[in-house]
Amino acid sequence: MVRGEVDERVPVEVVCEVGDAPVRPIAEGLFRRLVGRMRGKVAWTRVKLLEVRDEKGGVMKRCVVQMRLRRLPQVVFAVTHPSAREAVALAAERLKRVLARRLRQKPAVAG
Repeated sequence: MVRGEVDERVPVEVVCEVGDAPVRPIAEGLFRRLVGRMRGKVAWTRVKLLEVRDEKGGVMKRCVVQMRLRRLPQVVFAVTHPSAREAVALAAERLKRVLARRLRQKPAVAG
């Protein structure tokens, strides 16, 4: 694989339940590039965008990321923001940090 290419073998599922349709292709591209760099360390990834209500009744966008890593604990977190694009961008940045930390850990030993 050439540097910068994306590994298409890793399934990345993006479910978009918000009315902002242009966000789905942005999220797919962003997370596919991020996951594609992991080469064999990721089994699958699911990204879900949905609308939620805040404490005051306003509509917020939530980006939920679930990722199954090989021989490491799975990654699950959510980022909530008023903007769907910003929620996706913040989730991608957080995923970069989480993956860097997880990949520095030693694999769990089955016993």
